[in-house]
Amino acid sequence: MDDKISLIMQEKKRFLLPMLIFLLVFYFMLPLSLAFFPEAMGRMSIIPGLSWGWLYTFLQIPMTWLLGWMYHQKSKKFDRELEEIRRKGLQ
Repeated sequence: MDDKISLIMQEKKRFLLPMLIFLLVFYFMLPLSLAFFPEAMGRMSIIPGLSWGWLYTFLQIPMTWLLGWMYHQKSKKFDRELEEIRRKGLQ
């Protein structure tokens, strides 16, 4: 039983670590790109009237929702697996 729990925890870490790295890189690229590439971020993007800086800023909203949804789905799976292990351990 402890082996199954440790496998679930390893799987959880394998999921969370890349997600956390991506999240940090994605969010810190906005202030860094504004600081180091202000001309490029001030240019008009593919959407008329919207600069690349604003487009990147607005993209952070759906990215936050997407990452939150992915974490929620994965955590429900982990919870189901742990609950199944707990139920088998009580029997």
